[in-house]
This record gives sequence, C-alpha cells and structure tokens, in this order.
Amino acid sequence: MRSSFLILFLLGSLCLPAQVFMRPFDNAAVLALGGAGLALPDQDHGIVNDAQLGLGTNKLAVFAGTAIPYSIGGWQAHQFQGMFAVGKNSGFGVEVLHAGLESYQEQRFQLGYGRRLSDKLLLGAHFQLLRVSAQEYGSANGVSGGLSVLAEPISNLWLGAKLDYPFGVTLDEEQLPTRLQIGATWKSSAALLLTGGVDKDLDRPAQINAGLEYRPVEAVRMRAGMRSGPGRLCLGLGYRLKNGISLDAGAEWHPVLGITPALMVAWHR
Repeated sequence: MRSSFLILFLLGSLCLPAQVFMRPFDNAAVLALGGAGLALPDQDHGIVNDAQLGLGTNKLAVFAGTAIPYSIGGWQAHQFQGMFAVGKNSGFGVEVLHAGLESYQEQRFQLGYGRRLSDKLLLGAHFQLLRVSAQEYGSANGVSGGLSVLAEPISNLWLGAKLDYPFGVTLDEEQLPTRLQIGATWKSSAALLLTGGVDKDLDRPAQINAGLEYRPVEAVRMRAGMRSGPGRLCLGLGYRLKNGISLDAGAEWHPVLGITPALMVAWHR
C-alpha cells in the first residue's frame, strides 16, 4: 500500500509546479549528519559545496553511493562523484545522480569548479543538466547552474552558502524554483565537529538540519543528525582504511515513511 501511494504521488507531482525534480538523496556520510554538509571544511564527505573543491586536501578522489529511499525495494537512488585538484588552490568535480522507480526516473549530471581566493575564502560554481522521464508522460530536460562560497571568518568556524537554479529551470513547462542553502560548521578539535544549516526554496518551507561527527580514533567516524519537515533522525558510521579506501554507512528515519539506508565507498589520494 505504501509503495503504491508513493508511486502515485511521484507521478502526480509531474503536474504540480516546482515538484518535477525532487531534492536528491544525500550520500551515506552526509545523510548521517542530517544533510548538514554544506560548510564542512574537508573533502572526505563528497562534493556538497563546490567551493570545497578548492581546499586541495585530495589530489584525486572518487565516491560511489547508493540508497533505498524509505526501504522500498523498487525505488533506488545512486550517486557517483569524482574530484581532482588543479594545483594547490583549485579543483574540478563531476557528479552523476540517478533516482526513481520503474515508472519515474530522474538524472542529474553536474560539472563543478572550486577555487581558493585566500586562506579564509573559497568560491565555487557548477553547471547542471537535469532530466526527468515518466511512463505515459514522456521526458523533459533542462540546464542550470549555481554558485557557492565557503569561508572561515574566525578560527575553526566555517560558513557556507550555495545557490541553485538562480534564474529558475523549466522542465516541460514546469518551473523549478531558486534554492538557497546556508550552513555553519564548528570544528572544536580534530575529534569533534558540529554542523548545521537551513535549506529553502521559493515554493517549500525552510528545512533545518544539524549533525555531529566524532572521531574516537583516526580511522573511525561516528555520526548523528536530524532534519526538520517533519522531524527525522539520522545515524551513521565511517571507517578509513590505510590504502585510501573509506566505507560509510548511514540511515535516516522518517516518522511516516520509514527508514532510508545508504552506503558509500570512496577512494582518496
């Protein structure tokens, strides 16, 4: 019954303005933090903010993840990201996202660039190709871009902001609204960081998210988070191997729809 309801909801959403393209599911590491990854001052959690590509902490990194939204077997979400540094102060990133059911599919292809302008300020930008398709409805494509910033105004406090669809995107006569995300991260030590943010577009209520990450030893990450709209709880674990491979698992519990489990494997150099 729940699966049928969600399928009908997704198909029906094609007829509603600003509901054609869902917010993508976060990778396992960011999901466990309640989605609050915008102002993280590292590249270990994947590409959340294009400005992070200018940090230069990885010469090359690849991330591959998957999630099962609300534990519905026929609904899957997959993600691939790659980043590579260009010198010490800039880098490029690519991302491919796929989510949907047999009757409804979404894809996003993105190219991003980030650059460090000073010790305390980084800027980023991205270009996107969006595609949706549904049985009996056909398919639609759109292009867009966005801007982002990452800054450390005081020691160990990082602020981030990201603007998606600044001029809106039209997919088969349906408009995707401008979306603004703002976040902050407090890295109190090498073992603990606290992060949070607000996610708002023009047609939906603001969503608040927050999370913490604790590293009892260098190789282990323990994560917990929450997000509003409605209130959801998140948990996760990460492990770093000595050969540059990392494994992350996370889960989000929705009070109505259930649990979304996610896994991610990454390689860093």
